[in-house]
Amino acid sequence: MAETVEKTGDAPLVRYTMASGDMRYIEVAEREIYLRDKPQVGPVVRGEIPGCGDGCFADLSQVFLEYAMSCEGCKEESEAEDLVVRFGVRLGGSLAARLARDLLEKSAEDQMAWAFECLLRSMSVPFEVRRTEDYQHYLLAFCPLCDAGRKTGLSREMTWGRKGLVALSEQLVADLAPGWHLLKPTRQEAEETLLEFVLVRS
Repeated sequence: MAETVEKTGDAPLVRYTMASGDMRYIEVAEREIYLRDKPQVGPVVRGEIPGCGDGCFADLSQVFLEYAMSCEGCKEESEAEDLVVRFGVRLGGSLAARLARDLLEKSAEDQMAWAFECLLRSMSVPFEVRRTEDYQHYLLAFCPLCDAGRKTGLSREMTWGRKGLVALSEQLVADLAPGWHLLKPTRQEAEETLLEFVLVRS
């Protein structure tokens, strides 16, 4: 059954060119990333291919693994890593701007909490939240990037994908709640399984 999705009418947050899944870099399609209202779930960030329909949707975990794969054609590993991080920063900035516009009545802390819950819904992972005045802890049921890697065959892009996701998360915090910072995960922990996000007041 085709999924009914509430169209916001907004422009994509970002676009990128997908690459083929083999060992050669071949452009195969352009993916656009939107903030969508998904029925029975709520707002999510997801990738779409124009004109392809819901069979081509990609959750946020797959988006980062796909983008990392598109950087495999770089001559230097450091260049590829830099591109993935810049992609995360750009997507995080676009998403923060969209959310700040839509959540004007909420405090900075509540905007940030809403953004991270949206982020986790966008990766299709169940989670628990522990919040205090100076602390927000999101416990994930499983590593969403690991799960996406198994389902899509993009596991070799895992480390770069995690670094891009951390960059997005850092940008969300910086733009929505500059009095806070992302304690975990860090870019240095990109080799580790992603199971939590910890945000603390600076």
